[in-house]
Amino acid sequence: MNKKILLISGLLLLNGCSMIVDDQYQVAPIGKAVTQIQTAKKLPLEMDQEIKLAVSAQTQALDIYSIDSPSVVFDLPMVKNGFDINIEAEINDSVFVPSAKVMNQSGDIRAELDDEGLVYLKPRLADGNRLQGNIKVHPQIGDSALYLVVFTDKDKLNETVAVSHPAKLDAEGRGNYLTGVGDIQVPRALTGKLSIEATALGARTDAPSTVLPVLSNTERPQQESVNFYHQAIRTAIADNDVDKAMGLLRDAEQLGIADADQVFREAMKAQLDRQ
Repeated sequence: MNKKILLISGLLLLNGCSMIVDDQYQVAPIGKAVTQIQTAKKLPLEMDQEIKLAVSAQTQALDIYSIDSPSVVFDLPMVKNGFDINIEAEINDSVFVPSAKVMNQSGDIRAELDDEGLVYLKPRLADGNRLQGNIKVHPQIGDSALYLVVFTDKDKLNETVAVSHPAKLDAEGRGNYLTGVGDIQVPRALTGKLSIEATALGARTDAPSTVLPVLSNTERPQQESVNFYHQAIRTAIADNDVDKAMGLLRDAEQLGIADADQVFREAMKAQLDRQ
């Protein structure tokens, strides 16, 4: 398994009622395994609202489309220009490593997320070790409904996720480097905590504004604009400002700038390799 991962696992309410755990997390819908997406319990995923969920041993399971694990199904809004879904999974004594599929009413897959799309995030401020994942969705002609299914790969439960040792993190925080201390291997599990948030593609973040090259919707991106966004994304990630980098990525994609997503992923991997 790629040790650098981005996270996603989301879970939710039972029968429309939420149970709160740890003051923040709602318990994911409970139920027996279902074999049709139409009969699965679904939760609404509204724009710009973070949902925190806890996946338990009683969470509804799906047995469809090569999915066979506790799962959470979201009913997605039909946003014309598409949307960006961010998924984070908490890493504690174990971790629910998220995979995701976005499908329409007929089961046609519109977007997917697996281990290769996950990134490991070190503790920062109030957040602990996390896996983060990102998935972009563009509704197509004929789509009358879109569903996000978040699950995990049961075939990989014997694998682990590597996280930085607390002693190494403490040394780094003091400007030092601790040698001889290896990463901690955290086991994968069928339960865990997740947070999920969707944003309309092209939406800007609340990060400090930056003067960006002007580009009309009818023009092809000029090389100067392409270079600007590519470098700005790399710089934001090098500064550990992932939120700013994702905002730049959304703007670049809205303007039709090629390879912005690839630049984002490569910069994330390069930054992780340096740490």
